[in-house]
Amino acid sequence: MSPPSDNLYARGFASDAGTWRALRAGLAGRNNVKIQRGRLAVALRALASEPAARILFVDLDGVEEPESASRELAAVCAFETAVIAIGSTNTAHFTRTLFRHGVADYLLKPISPALVREVCASVTDELPERSYAGRVITFSGSAGSGTSTLVAGIARTLAAEGRTASVVDLDPVSGRTSALLGVEPADGLPALLAALDTGAPADAEAGNIAERVDLVCTPTDAELSVIAYAPTESLSPAPSVAAVRTLLEHLANRTQVVLVTGFRDPDTSLDIMQRADARVLLYEPTLSSLSVAVRNLALLGAKCPATLVQCLSRVPGSALSRAHIRYALGDRRPDVVIPFDGALHAAATGRKVRPPGRAYRRAVQGVLERVMESAAVAPRL
Repeated sequence: MSPPSDNLYARGFASDAGTWRALRAGLAGRNNVKIQRGRLAVALRALASEPAARILFVDLDGVEEPESASRELAAVCAFETAVIAIGSTNTAHFTRTLFRHGVADYLLKPISPALVREVCASVTDELPERSYAGRVITFSGSAGSGTSTLVAGIARTLAAEGRTASVVDLDPVSGRTSALLGVEPADGLPALLAALDTGAPADAEAGNIAERVDLVCTPTDAELSVIAYAPTESLSPAPSVAAVRTLLEHLANRTQVVLVTGFRDPDTSLDIMQRADARVLLYEPTLSSLSVAVRNLALLGAKCPATLVQCLSRVPGSALSRAHIRYALGDRRPDVVIPFDGALHAAATGRKVRPPGRAYRRAVQGVLERVMESAAVAPRL
């Protein structure tokens, strides 16, 4: 049995997919976390030959004798390790036996990411919410400029690289980002944003916001989740700046990257863009689309640099000339040019087509590298 490693914050064992996802999401953003599928027997075998962690989550489903299980865990765990048991047995005898034999806490299934974060804070004497750790990246562009398509592409790239990401689409009409990611958003975003407003104190003061954020997050896999307006919800007023800020702060405390798009209110859009860690401005080579990008560049100014992305349209002949674009942008060239890819537009309509081409994937990777580099030193919302 080894002493707790300074490098391993948490170790987790989950017998079912829901518990595994909750542990992954609840511990997202932490360095040196190891989570795997398996019950008590798997945990005992693994822990007997590896350094202990500060916190151990172990799934006790299938265990009938909690006293025996507690003793077996004590034999392979360091004294300083906080053992958090998870299970479906809801009896006073089971829980008291675990506590009597040194288990720090017992979480009844189903567990949530918020509960995982809360128990970690309680057993390590940390603050309930860590300081803002993730990177917030905003995307802005005129309707049809390719904003949703780019956000979906970057989100999938982040997930493929093993980084956790949250996608926030504040457009209640199009819903394109969710469709491109293959999910249907959960109900409840308008009510959540109303509760996060400074004028509505109930949930924020009661400490239930983290739980409500979990309810509106729709996971696409272990690394990626989406928050957007459900198609069944009626059109609601645009959220306040305070509500959007608070939502992003919560998400940045649980995922490494937060991608935000779909701003309806110009004041909210400008405020969040100014406070974000990185900004992406998209435009098509058309007059209306380019005008939006030029206006945003002027409003952001030199203190808030942005990655400028030009998305090429399907019909090049209808686009502005290079000279017109260069004049409008004050001789600034786009940082990345994304070629048109018919596969993505077909995918948005639900048809099964080939994956996007290599040129498109390279361009998306280029945008991601630029924004992550510019967000290396993160301000605070």
